[in-house]
Amino acid sequence: MSCKIVIPSLSRADILKNRTLKVLNEYKIDPKSIYVFIVANEYHQYLEAIDNPHVNIVCGVKGISEQRSFISQFFDEGTFILTLDDDIKCISELDNGKLNNLFSLQALNDKVYDLIKKGGTCGIYPCNNPFFMKNYTSTNLKFVIGCMRWFINDKELECSREFKLLEDYETSIKYFMKYGTITRMNHITVDHDFNGKIGGGLSSVTDRGYDTKKKEVDKFFNKYKRHCSINDRVLSNGKKIDIRFKKIRKLKFKE
Repeated sequence: MSCKIVIPSLSRADILKNRTLKVLNEYKIDPKSIYVFIVANEYHQYLEAIDNPHVNIVCGVKGISEQRSFISQFFDEGTFILTLDDDIKCISELDNGKLNNLFSLQALNDKVYDLIKKGGTCGIYPCNNPFFMKNYTSTNLKFVIGCMRWFINDKELECSREFKLLEDYETSIKYFMKYGTITRMNHITVDHDFNGKIGGGLSSVTDRGYDTKKKEVDKFFNKYKRHCSINDRVLSNGKKIDIRFKKIRKLKFKE
């Protein structure tokens, strides 16, 4: 099954060119399978930066949650898709306690398709720290980060996002509730701009302050409290709040 490589991007044309597109070129990914989703007023900026007539540049909408829904609508139901952030510097795999560059992205895509071809989503370990990573693929309820995620296009789930700051958590739990499993490769990770330090990006158009996020976390918890808890803590760089999924291995009910 061919894999569509999808990259939502905003105000990061040069970053996209020098990071994610460079990585895909190193893995010899066919540029005709790459789709970059942008906003219309940045089209010529991206066209000039990418400078490859085979890469598909698609004018979508602003906002990460809105753009992900647009992407799902753009492709046919059942399409095998890998979505990547625009600032990925490398894809790594765990090897004897150390991180090495992934050997073959195409081989990984083929492996993932065999795991989720009947429907579902697959993710990676959310931080590139080999100390916490494990050399196995899990299927219980876990957070699947959106920076690198495969899915068999399911418009019912992909186009019905309610949350903007927790859209990765929402996607994870909705796939788990529908398919009874979440596939996550805990030995695969990426090096990317997790904290938004380089500017731009679709998340930059949304207020991500503590008070705003707390309101969304509370709303999420009230909706999915049987599946999660609130992780509210004070760190050296300020207050942080997010969701923590419970250790649910098998779905015993549907809502």
